[in-house]
Amino acid sequence: MIRITKYIVVLALAFLVGCTYESKEDIADLKKTDINKLNVSQFEGSRSKSPQADADYGSQAADGGDHPSVQEAPKVERAVVVPEEADGKWKAVKLLIKNKKDDARNEMKTITLGSSFALEDSGIKVTVGPFLPNFVMSQKAYTSSGNELTNPAVQLVVEQNGKTLYTGWAFAKYPTMYAFEHEDFALQLMDYIPIDVS
Repeated sequence: MIRITKYIVVLALAFLVGCTYESKEDIADLKKTDINKLNVSQFEGSRSKSPQADADYGSQAADGGDHPSVQEAPKVERAVVVPEEADGKWKAVKLLIKNKKDDARNEMKTITLGSSFALEDSGIKVTVGPFLPNFVMSQKAYTSSGNELTNPAVQLVVEQNGKTLYTGWAFAKYPTMYAFEHEDFALQLMDYIPIDVS
């Protein structure tokens, strides 16, 4: 039984090779081919990140190939809208400043919304705020769906020597989502402080 199965597999492979290549010369050429020198863009379904493959793919599309060229999507500019029910209700956030090279230098900071602080002596300045207790995003705005702490997020603007490195959000429940990436530092939203109501 095993011998019959092997025979069927060999026949199937021979059939596939016969369908793929037209002659013995094609098979001989394939055996001589250095796989590292193949142009991967020739293969259907290739997802190579090679710049040459991307250029070849783009030129095929421009030459009237089967696939249209890929256009980079325009960046959507969204306003930050703090709704009335959350506006003026929060005064500060607590951020964990992680030093990736020395855990002993990790620090918890309480920062008033709208203020800035420096990351040690790195020349990096972080501006904090606004705070959205239930972050939601639409086509036109970043906002909060009410004032409940369902998806807390704070906007961070990180600058170094006058150049903006990052403008985005730190999420309390999803700390790695769209996080500020830096070789030395990481920022994590840990807590939020409401304005005292007497």
